[in-house]
Amino acid sequence: MSKHKSAKRRRKACPICGRPRQEPGLPLTVPFAIPTYWSPNQALAIFYLIDEMRDLIAAVYGPQLTEAARQQYQVPPADHVLNLDEELPF
Repeated sequence: MSKHKSAKRRRKACPICGRPRQEPGLPLTVPFAIPTYWSPNQALAIFYLIDEMRDLIAAVYGPQLTEAARQQYQVPPADHVLNLDEELPF
């Protein structure tokens, strides 16, 4: 494919932030497997790394994460709310 055609190809957006990928040759996600041969110390080091990453992501995207979680887990409104003052049909 020529450079001209590849430059015109539309980049897929990041599923989290919606921004276009910066590097056209990279996948949107990088799948990984957790080895079953780690020592307890190695597993603990990765656990701490993930915990640190979670804290950093929360510090940078806190309000957006809160809003996204609120929208994702919001209960849809009920069609009919029971009014205890109205007469029951039976």
